[in-house]
This record gives sequence, C-alpha cells and structure tokens, in this order.
Amino acid sequence: MTTPNYLYPQPRSYKSSGKKSPAAVRFEIYPVGEEAVRMAEKLEVADRLAAYASAADSTEHAATLVVIEHQSGLHPQGYVLEWNSAGLRLAASTAQGLHYALLTAGQLMESQQGEWAHCLIEDEPDFPVRGVMLDIGRNKIPKMETLFAFVDQIAALKFNHLQLYMEGYSFDYEKYRALFPEATPLTAAEYRELDAYASERFIDLVPSQNCLGHMYPWLTKPELRDIAEHPDGMPTPMSFKLPPTTMNPADGRSATLAKDLFDELLPNFSSEYVNLNMDEPFGLGTGASKERADEIGVGKLYMEYAKQMFAIVRSHGKKPMMWGDVLTHHPELVSDLPDDVTVLHWNYDAPIPYEPHCRRLQEHHIRYYVCPGTSGWSSIAGRTDNMLGNIADAARNGLAYGAAGLLVTDWGDGGHWQVPSVSYPGLAYAAGASWQLNANLDHLDALKHHVSLRMLQDRSGIGGELLMTLGRYCNMERCTIENATYTSYLLNHGLSSQETLERDTQLLPRIAKLLGGVGTPFELDYRYSEISEWLNARRGEVEALELFGPDAELVKDELLNTLRLIKQGAGLHRYIYRQELADDAALLDWLKHLHTELLTVMDEFKRLWLARNREGGLADSMAAFRKLIGQYEEQLQQ
Repeated sequence: MTTPNYLYPQPRSYKSSGKKSPAAVRFEIYPVGEEAVRMAEKLEVADRLAAYASAADSTEHAATLVVIEHQSGLHPQGYVLEWNSAGLRLAASTAQGLHYALLTAGQLMESQQGEWAHCLIEDEPDFPVRGVMLDIGRNKIPKMETLFAFVDQIAALKFNHLQLYMEGYSFDYEKYRALFPEATPLTAAEYRELDAYASERFIDLVPSQNCLGHMYPWLTKPELRDIAEHPDGMPTPMSFKLPPTTMNPADGRSATLAKDLFDELLPNFSSEYVNLNMDEPFGLGTGASKERADEIGVGKLYMEYAKQMFAIVRSHGKKPMMWGDVLTHHPELVSDLPDDVTVLHWNYDAPIPYEPHCRRLQEHHIRYYVCPGTSGWSSIAGRTDNMLGNIADAARNGLAYGAAGLLVTDWGDGGHWQVPSVSYPGLAYAAGASWQLNANLDHLDALKHHVSLRMLQDRSGIGGELLMTLGRYCNMERCTIENATYTSYLLNHGLSSQETLERDTQLLPRIAKLLGGVGTPFELDYRYSEISEWLNARRGEVEALELFGPDAELVKDELLNTLRLIKQGAGLHRYIYRQELADDAALLDWLKHLHTELLTVMDEFKRLWLARNREGGLADSMAAFRKLIGQYEEQLQQ
C-alpha cells in the first residue's frame, strides 16, 4: 500500500488494513519487561505522546493502551510501530530506535484528525550515520537559540550527526582572542550546552576545525603570516595571486597552532570523532614547503602533516575524520591511511560521479562517508536540480559501495547570503535518501509536505514547492558557471563595463580548474525581462504563504529579501548590458532605481541577519554590497 505523504522520511515498509479507530488523546503506557521500562523512562514516552496528542485537534476518548516492547533482534536504530483497535505498539532494540518510533508516531498524530488508519510500520535506516555539516566558519555564526532550533529541525528528520564547520575564529580560543577583537564566537560553555542538547536527541555533535587549508583568517594576522605556504599570496598562471590560505606543513609552528586549537576545543565534546578537514590545501608544496615536497613528494608531505594531526586528536581519545579530495588526487596515499580514519568523500556538482572514488575506497577497506551538498552557497536561493542530482548520486553509490554514512553539507561561500529556508529542501532530501534510499529518492511529494508543514510551518501547503522553485531561478540564467549562480557571482563582482565583465567571466573556467573544478567553458544567455517576470510571480507566492511558527514574519521577510537580492543582480546585469534601456536618460533612471533598491536590501539584510546570528562576520558578508553601493554612487556623481 502507498505510504502516506505525511510520513517523512518515508519508512521502509508501511501496511494498512484499511480500518480506522478514533484518534488517541490520552495514553496508558505499558512497557513489557525491564529493558522496555528503562527505554520508556529515558525517553519520557508518556510526556512525548501527550505533547503530540495535545497538538492534534481530536475528540476526547478513553485512554489508549501503548505497549512498549524491547526486541533485541531489531536494527539498533530500527523500530516497529503498529496501530490497531487494541491501541499502539512500539518495538525497538535501543532507546534510539524507540526515539525514531516516537517521531513517526508524532507525524501520524499530527496529520490524522479524529481517526487513525490502522497500520504496521517496519523501519530502519540504510546509512547508520546520517549527518549535517553547517558552515559557521564563513561569516555567519548563529545565536544559541538558532542552533537549538536547528538541532530540533534535523532531529525531526532522523539525522544523528552534526558538525559546525570552523576555519576562522568561530570558537573562543582564549590563547588567540586578542587577534580577533571583532569576533563573536561560540564559547566553550556554549559548545558544552549544545553538545548535551544534541545528545538528548541522539545527535552526535562532532567538532570540526580546519588545520591546513582554508586558514586565511589566521594567516592574515601579522603574528601568523610567516607560517603560510605563500605568505604574499599564491601565484597563479593569470595576472593575480590567490590569498594565503594554506599553512606550511613543513614548519613546526603550523602543527603547534593546530595543537593549540584542538587542545582547547576538543574537551568540550562528548563525541569520539573530530573532523580535521585538511581539504583544498591550495599551493601545497609550491611555496615555503617546496624543498620538502621535492624531497618526498607532495602526497607524502601532506600525509606527514596529517599523521601529526592524527596523533593530536588521538591524545584526546578521539578518532580523526578528513575530507578526501587530496586522496583523490594522490590515490597512492590510500594504502597508508590508518584504520581509525574516516574519509569524507565530497563533490557538489551533479555531473561529477561519486562511483569511481566510492568503489576505490571500498576496495581499500577505507571507512568513509559520502558528502553531497544543499547547493545553497554562492547561489542566493539554491540550485534545486543540482542538489537533487548530487544527493541522489551520492546516496546511491554510497549505499552500493558500503559507505558508513552520508553527510550533507551547507557551506557559506560567496558571503553566506542564503537564508535558512533555502537549505530546507536539501536537508530534507538528504535525510530521506540516507534513511531509506528506495522509499524516498523519487517521492518528492512527501518531502514537500514535510518542508511546508514542519520546517517552514506553512498551512497553505505551497511552501515546499515554492522553495524548490526558488532554487530553479538559476535555470533562466542559461549559464555554465560551476558550483554557483551567475547572479551571485555578478553581485560579488560588482559594477563594471561589459568588456571587463566578459573578460573576467572568461577567466572563471581557469580559476575553477585551478581550485579543483572541471573548468567548463563559460556561457551565458541572461534575459532581464524573463527573470523579472518570474520574480514577480514568486513574490506573490511568498505573500500567499500561511506561516504559523514563532518566526513566521521573519521567515517571510527573509524570502522577500532573497527575491530582492536576485532582482538586484538581474537589474545590475540589465544595466551593464543596457538591456531594454533605450537611451542615456533611461540608463540613469535605472541606476538611481538600483541604488535605492540596494539600500533597502542592505537594511533588511542586516536586520534579518541579526535576528538569528551574531554580529561578527556581518560586515564581511555585506562587503560586496558596500562596494556595489559605492560604485553606484560614484557613477551617479559622474
């Protein structure tokens, strides 16, 4: 029988007899055996079911019997849920499995008014680890109430792993506090509080701090500049240098800095894992460490440093994780990888297949996760079709080639301009694909229902579809830019002549290839009037949302400003290319309009940011807007 759309992630098996009983509103809990008693008490089953029932608008009836069973043969995270005329039966082998059964029971109660359909659900996950990585290292560090709400959101999706990615000063490292006076980081006490909160919801909060590449915020400090691989910037085949982002692994001071960070960070986490990251060490072995790289090879240089990092985290009783991109380029290192290391295999553009590296990692008996992305970063409103293809490919091949987990990433590249709801479809799709691949991969109606009702808290039912549609605005750009949208790139690039813009965009494939991308030739066919009409239609849909959550007004305002930001980019393109602007007078009027609209965007962006996030990083996120408003004003003066 077809599984109802209100269950998400869709379970492995759903069977209904076609019969119904009055909806439960009060419960009599009956645990069978001592272990069932312990599980029921740990999870406060009576209170949780009572909370679900109070949310359901049902008529008063006699107390419903709820039988709790401990069944040792079930998957550690699996459960059985049965509803019939006798009442509700929940069976699990662990408290975690019972927790997931209760989540499903809550969805049943929330979505069936007055009567419940008799059903038998037998369920368990495909991937034992189902995780989310949220970037707090690029500008946006959430307030604690935002993080608690986020944990609740992903817990409802049956995720059990969370990383908060850090590359700058996102944690209050006491030894280095004086170097970052403008920062508003998470403190040790806050991380301990969040760790406990996540643990109560069966989510493993894993520390994540980069320690080789992506160290730009540290390497710009005069006190640390000398430990960069390229202190004065990394030379490129083009006429510019890339900023220093990679530490010199041959310099002992690099390992000392990393040890300082991990020694202060790791004691605040109960997890047995830590993500060292160590991805994208651009320029490795070509600058200050070149002599050592020439002596032993770039791959061995990387692994020599990695082993120092492994020793540091092991001294804290933890197991290391690391991104797999360097191993992809140096496959000879795989055989040298210690057994306790988990490789995080990522790619984020749907045309790039997961299969070759998943197969190789399985052949070498490497523990690994597949790590697709939400496609929200550098996009403003997401890239829905890329997200769907990327996550589906990762899940299929991860399951086929023995991946131990799936970790969906939500990065902050390009200013971290995407608002939280932009990432909802990607988070939900990854949750479904990693819980039960076959049951969820093609069942987008259930995903949209969950996103609308439970994530957006939208009674209209259109919110899930709207968010996925917003993430398709990039299709109208008809652009081949990699891992981003043209509109996001253009707003970061700023006001220029058409000649300068076209020169710079033609360099993008070379830059992408330099940074590990494919290097797809740049093409663009952008039409202002078409996207302007599309944006007006989406505004009407945002206004039609019937949001009922505590942050309803905030969510709607975030989406409206997202549309303004896309419209600003479209208007900027129109100005540069003089699309439908008949003469200089029309061009001047349009420039004045862009200036006025951007001021509104900036005011709203700041207000909305501060409602959910700490102030540190806001100035950096808005730097491109300030540059653009200054260019407008300079042009207007001329």
